[in-house]
Amino acid sequence: MNNVRLVALILTAALTLSRTALAHQPFCEFADLTADAPWQVPDAAISYAYFGNIYPAGDLDYFSFEAAAGQEILLSLSIPAIDDLAVFSPVMSLVGPGIAGEPSAQLPESLGISPDEGTKMIPLGDTPRYWFEPFGRRYYWNWEDYYWTAPQSATYRVVLWHPEEEIGRYSFVIGKREVFGGEADCFASYHEYWSPLEPGRNPYRDTLIIGDTHKHDHAKTINLNPNDAPQLSLTLFPLKGGGFNLRLQTENFIFTPQNVDGDPIPGEGHAHLYIDDVKIARIYGEWHHLESLPEGAETLTVALYANDHSAFTVQGIHIADSLALADLPRAG
Repeated sequence: MNNVRLVALILTAALTLSRTALAHQPFCEFADLTADAPWQVPDAAISYAYFGNIYPAGDLDYFSFEAAAGQEILLSLSIPAIDDLAVFSPVMSLVGPGIAGEPSAQLPESLGISPDEGTKMIPLGDTPRYWFEPFGRRYYWNWEDYYWTAPQSATYRVVLWHPEEEIGRYSFVIGKREVFGGEADCFASYHEYWSPLEPGRNPYRDTLIIGDTHKHDHAKTINLNPNDAPQLSLTLFPLKGGGFNLRLQTENFIFTPQNVDGDPIPGEGHAHLYIDDVKIARIYGEWHHLESLPEGAETLTVALYANDHSAFTVQGIHIADSLALADLPRAG
């Protein structure tokens, strides 16, 4: 058999990874989906399978698609049957104009909904069905398919999260029409989808995770061996006259402000200060003074960077430390 034809046949079979159709186009969550960076569904009529991660805890994944008035769209959710994911049960909501109904108590407070949008929880059924997918030779927990009719021509969103803030993997399916295609990188990474998520281990190729709850720093990275990687510990001292002194205690790391913008060298550089994921300052030494903290601020994080502003990581996780500001003692 012609080698080109053989390769084409193998790829055709390998990319048919779905349960309800043999031509879902596979795509993977290499970069964490957010409200500002949702996955833009190319065509809601075509069948896509999106392999995603609810990570870190409290993560919300967003999908955006265009629909015409009266268009029927398939929305479906499956969970890979990894041992510790057998009971992983995320939920999904539709958001967009013309959607009627009262907001569900399940909706996260962080889900931004404009005044001209409505919401609807997507019914998934009470119990998933255990199912063997023959082409990928894998088992899934399959929730019920849902067919939704768009009330008007508009842009809509699907938001997916876990109500108890558990982490896990999923397959979100949208669309019915079978068209060959998909993402080659996703197919090549398909085996990784069958390993469970672990707290502190970054599942995203293109998104830097700071700890388990702070994310979305898209700097270049330098991944270091955990045996000799820098370590960082923070202490925040309230001052009687107001303000705070922040101490950065490090191991295997030195501050080199004189080399900023220079070549990266493992174990030297500077730090970035974040408050509730917002970058506040660059730090060049062991001590840093804060005149005040924003009212209602919850978390202070400091992360280590190289001279060229690349982020130092271990196994994809940013070398950083965080303090919960609600527990902060006040100066007498």
